[in-house]
Amino acid sequence: MKEHEVQNEAEFFRNIFFKYLDNPRYIREQILFSEIFEKLQLALKEKKKVNIKYSGEIRTINPYFLKVAPGEDRTYIFSYCEKNEDYRNYRIANIENISLSKYNIEFKDLEYINNIDKNFDPFLSFGRNIKIKINEEGQKLFERVILNRPKVLEKSGDIWFLECTNRLAKIYFPQFLSNVEILEPLDLREWFKKELEKSLDRYL
Repeated sequence: MKEHEVQNEAEFFRNIFFKYLDNPRYIREQILFSEIFEKLQLALKEKKKVNIKYSGEIRTINPYFLKVAPGEDRTYIFSYCEKNEDYRNYRIANIENISLSKYNIEFKDLEYINNIDKNFDPFLSFGRNIKIKINEEGQKLFERVILNRPKVLEKSGDIWFLECTNRLAKIYFPQFLSNVEILEPLDLREWFKKELEKSLDRYL
């Protein structure tokens, strides 16, 4: 405060606070979780694996890139998780602890990694499709609800093909109720059917 010749302490801290709030969420994350960002950026630069604590579990990941989710304004690290033996997105704000490994990153499928980079979404929907039947009200709702909205690949009247994982569909489409019918894949259709039947039982 002496260095900045601060005369009014309350005003000084108020300005810092409002300057922070004026930033978009992903910038605020970079401030709040600066240590995690710095270590991830170093790992990406030196192409090193990273150990993270996430959801209470320790995981070793091969980090490939940091990405801000479109429409969500949160930052994710896309990586290959050795514990799950699969590609995963981890939200930076949910990483509890982090340390760099001495081992080099493994690039298991460079073409897939590049495609995810170009077609990013937190649910890794690239290459995974669903088929729905959507009425006029559902189409209006689809235009309004932007958060987690799947990408439309093709429309044929009220039949739409979407780039969407089952997990994303289970989060996004319950709010549509009778305005959307899941046609494919069949296991996803069956999940919605059972969930709607359970909901119906509560009202009988």
